[in-house]
Amino acid sequence: MKTRLEAFGWRGPVEPGLGRVVSAHGDYYHVVCNEAEGEILARTKKSVFAGKATKARIVGRGTSLETGVRGEEGVVRPMTGDFVRLAHNRHGDSLITELLPRFSKFERRDPTARRKAQTLAVNFDWLFVMMSLNENFSVARVARYLELAADVGAARVAVVLTKTDLRQPEDAPLIADLRETIGDRAAYFEISCLTGEGLAAIRALEQPGQTLAFVGSSGVGKSTLLNTLAGEEWAATGEVQEWSGKGRHTTTSRELVRLPSGALVLDTPGIREIGILGEREIRLQKGESTHRRRK
Repeated sequence: MKTRLEAFGWRGPVEPGLGRVVSAHGDYYHVVCNEAEGEILARTKKSVFAGKATKARIVGRGTSLETGVRGEEGVVRPMTGDFVRLAHNRHGDSLITELLPRFSKFERRDPTARRKAQTLAVNFDWLFVMMSLNENFSVARVARYLELAADVGAARVAVVLTKTDLRQPEDAPLIADLRETIGDRAAYFEISCLTGEGLAAIRALEQPGQTLAFVGSSGVGKSTLLNTLAGEEWAATGEVQEWSGKGRHTTTSRELVRLPSGALVLDTPGIREIGILGEREIRLQKGESTHRRRK
């Protein structure tokens, strides 16, 4: 029988003092571990994570987390999805004492330019790059996602086109362009949570202990897909603004959710900017308007 931590994706040797972060709120983290049935509240040990260099390595899949594929220097704080070592306290806050190596991660250039990169998701088996068949549709954006996803580590990537119930005959060449852009760089799925189209293929990827990470702009249907897979309203969903095609931010923080199938979903906030370089110039060269069409 699997331990609680193994049910949440741990594949290494089972030993005391290990946990996985399921949500993060400022300096506090909700963590699952084998020492407690529910979630425990933990904070980072200041002497470890404040002003002292730590390492978060990308490692290959397997039962061992010892062999690093690449490393990064600097203070790396835990985030949702991370595996950590902790000192469990039954009567108060537990302390996170070590950030364990990550077997996969997805990051973008930080739009604030304060750091070289911003990590968006870690320790996932599948990265779902999600885009909807409405005003959010952008082949250039997907191309940029796939460029960034080329080095995610030991994980697979899929492009998921949502809201296909909105499909119109004139969308056929756009979708063909999308599929050509994806090529063999990622799997491709078309789904509609309204009609159920394509959901069987997504459910086939739900394996116990496997983590699916959802990334994409606000309003593309990340929370809707999570609710559909969970069979209940786990995450709030929001309306898409008709004039802009943009969704309101309904997921404001990353959260790791365990589905009835035993698979896990890492739901992330909507990404307003993915760092698409030169997209406006490319569109101008094609004679396309760079102003969003209002209906």
